[in-house]
Amino acid sequence: MPRVRYVLDSLLMALDVPVSYSAQPPTEGPWLLYAKHLEPEFDSGRCLYVPYRQSAWQSMQKNGRRHSVDTVEGVPYVLPEVVPQAGQDGDIRVDLFANAFWFLSSWAERHEARESDTRGLYSESEFKRLGIPQDVVDIYLDVLRRGLAACCERANVSEWRRPEWPNGREYAVVLSHDVDFIPANQLDIIKQGVKTLGRHLIRERSPVDAIRAGVGLSKAIVSGRDPYGCLPEMIAREKALGVQASYQVAVGHRHPVDVNYLIEDDRTREYLRVITQNDFELCLHGSYRSTENPEWYAEEVELLGNRLGRPIGSRQHFLSFDYDALFDIQEKSGIRFDMSMGFPDRIGPRSGFSFPYFPWNIEQDRPYDVLQISLFLMDVTLRSYMHLGADDAWGAISGSLDALRRKRGGVSVVWHPIVFGNARDPGYGDLFWQLVDRVTSTGGLATDGRTINDFWRRRAARYPSFAGFG
Repeated sequence: MPRVRYVLDSLLMALDVPVSYSAQPPTEGPWLLYAKHLEPEFDSGRCLYVPYRQSAWQSMQKNGRRHSVDTVEGVPYVLPEVVPQAGQDGDIRVDLFANAFWFLSSWAERHEARESDTRGLYSESEFKRLGIPQDVVDIYLDVLRRGLAACCERANVSEWRRPEWPNGREYAVVLSHDVDFIPANQLDIIKQGVKTLGRHLIRERSPVDAIRAGVGLSKAIVSGRDPYGCLPEMIAREKALGVQASYQVAVGHRHPVDVNYLIEDDRTREYLRVITQNDFELCLHGSYRSTENPEWYAEEVELLGNRLGRPIGSRQHFLSFDYDALFDIQEKSGIRFDMSMGFPDRIGPRSGFSFPYFPWNIEQDRPYDVLQISLFLMDVTLRSYMHLGADDAWGAISGSLDALRRKRGGVSVVWHPIVFGNARDPGYGDLFWQLVDRVTSTGGLATDGRTINDFWRRRAARYPSFAGFG
């Protein structure tokens, strides 16, 4: 029962449709029946029937992985047991809630997790293996919405109003920047430039990008400008555009891929204070190994709080984490929202859902009190994994934003400061500003994580599964 209500509350909250639960049918208005059978006395036209299938929930418990996908009326299901005939137009023939829970809880990913594998890749996911659309829970949400709409029509009542984001916007994109590299001196800039040129020439075999990056680096050196830090320039432009972003700052160093700077260094802190001095949001960029030992993550929260500012948001470096270790220690450390759920090698959702949601605590059978604002677009994904130049990348970005607008969803994106000086991945800094313009000019809200966290938690307080999460 807690899992069913969690799914219903998560989906209906995305539609901003109010919900209440009752053992008896209401005397008027549309309602939803989740049961083994649709009894004749319930078949009044006002009822949307969703079949409960115990076998679907049991098979999930027995095995994390699925071996096949069945398509019912054009919709893919991993836990299929189809009801032969629906009762009314819009009725659902599969246990939609069991299937949605399997994805929302990242069931397969968590049950197949290996201790040494802390990065969830699309290439190794059930989405890839089974050919499942990455927005599958969005598809389930639309099935539910259409079923409810049919009930409203039969009951001769108006549908619920369309959901809105703050300021009446149609969809929301959290802007964020992972601060992974801060040059300490001119030598650091030159070393980074040499590495960049080598990457474009040797690994990516892109001499055009190598030349463009070299030109950008040369101009920066001649002018005495830092082409890889870029924080002051980024914040100044975001302020001019009237948007704010979340900035992820790292403090942990336990792995060779962790960041090159030290928060204990006075010069580093002075540089990073441009974030807090301009009232932009400071978040924790959890280190690569920080969830191997929960105390490490808690220490990082405390260290950032002591040295620069107390964070309420977070994203893991390299998207490296253990699912339950991360959300458990975030809950205990006062982190209110996270933006780590994304595939490094593929744009789009990692749990099938294009809306904020609360991850599920399997051991305690309850949602974690940490809001997940899923990562949908990342510069590194587009350039390093999908091998897209700036022109081709814009097609992928604009297509994703158009789809998000149609769904009226809310997600996060990340662009690293190192690309904004045109000496790393030429054209990618400009892509970010194009993205911001596209969002704001098409009815979207471009904002920071704390704004969406506050907004979504106010909405969540109206749903039983998340009572007390305000």
